[in-house]
Amino acid sequence: MLGQGGDGRLAEAVAYFQQEIDAWLAESPEPHERLGALVQTMREQLRLVIIDLEEHDDAQVVFETLNSRGTPLEHADLIKNLLFRNAEHAGADAERLYKAYWSPFDQDEWRTEQTTGRITRSRLDVFLTYWLTMRTRREFTASALFKEFEHWLNSAATPMEEVFAELARYAEIYDRIDQHPLHGVEGRFLYRMKVMQTCTPMPLLLFLYGLDDAVLPTERRHHAIRAIDSYLVRRAILNLSSRDYNNVFRDLVTAASRQPACADEEIIKALSAMQGHHRQWPTDAEFRAALEQDPLYTRLYRHRVRILLEALEDELRTDHTEQLTVPVGEHLGAKLTIEHVMPQSWHDNWPPLDDDPYEGAARDELVHTLGNLTLVTARLNPALGNMAWDDKRQWLSEHSLLRLTHGTLLNPPPATEISGWASTWNEHRIHTRGAYLASLALSIWPSADELLATSALSGLDNR
Repeated sequence: MLGQGGDGRLAEAVAYFQQEIDAWLAESPEPHERLGALVQTMREQLRLVIIDLEEHDDAQVVFETLNSRGTPLEHADLIKNLLFRNAEHAGADAERLYKAYWSPFDQDEWRTEQTTGRITRSRLDVFLTYWLTMRTRREFTASALFKEFEHWLNSAATPMEEVFAELARYAEIYDRIDQHPLHGVEGRFLYRMKVMQTCTPMPLLLFLYGLDDAVLPTERRHHAIRAIDSYLVRRAILNLSSRDYNNVFRDLVTAASRQPACADEEIIKALSAMQGHHRQWPTDAEFRAALEQDPLYTRLYRHRVRILLEALEDELRTDHTEQLTVPVGEHLGAKLTIEHVMPQSWHDNWPPLDDDPYEGAARDELVHTLGNLTLVTARLNPALGNMAWDDKRQWLSEHSLLRLTHGTLLNPPPATEISGWASTWNEHRIHTRGAYLASLALSIWPSADELLATSALSGLDNR
């Protein structure tokens, strides 16, 4: 108001209107007349409501009361109002708290809209929901965020400076999780979470990343993430319900908080103890059976099949493999697609053997199993079409660079004793490759017993 500039959204608004007015005046041959008309319009036609407060009036309470009678604000704005009202009542320097802790939340990056489930909210509302769930371990709906926050704030009796500082610290953690590189144990897990649109583990992740390395070493955090990843992927491949995940991950925060220094083991034990269709961690036998026998391509969402194939490709790479860009759906989904080696329309060029009339009986489902699937570019996929095996093998050999194709399809999987592997592609080879890839998947997403044994062998339990 003093014309001295400043930072923040109000200053941005002043700059915006100044720029628009200058441009509007420059369009006119009579800018003074146009400016006079604007001033007159603002003086006579623009209606402003001005509320003069007495010394005993609380501006934050007035703001909240007016909002309850008009267009609802975001929960984050109501929470902001509540925090600063309490801070002022406690005699804190509200302006200092704003500059030190809250000001980043008023920037565009926190106000962009996100969709979680079927609800679209600001990114700040989403973050506050995750943080409050981690803090309270209570179930509440998105519409109850403000009331739940108010209840926690009134009952926690936490000094206001600590509340502001904690929100700012966890916001930085949330940013790091959100922007984590896609490589490594954490990156690949977070990528799979995004592809599967699974956000329910976030309160648990905030808890784990919020622990100091001196309390929970990086190795233990990775160990916990491997368990969560295995739990989610195994259930996704078995096409099990995610309906109870909110409760599952709240329970895991509670379990991890009992012994933060051993949070990984507490999480693994809690997951392995879960019972029932909506909660259980699938066993090795159940996971293997689905991978080897189920028509995954038709039974699952495409993105689940794709992340399975991508993870297998990752696992097949070694230190001696050329470090090409590993296929990830968010960035290369338009370029890499799922290819059926034996085509879905196999009748055209893939007739069953004449002396075995039963050979083709189960093909309609078999072509959709893991053993018959790989990844190719979007341009190569339609070119391959329903080609006979000899032609398809040549095209794949010339154009594919993936270990998934060269190491398990064009050549026999390790320890496979089938002579003349590349001469044909049939039921036996599909079953053999499927069994090998299933074993590989079990090593990527191990069972609870394996993970607990790994922690003991690596000495994590002695840290």
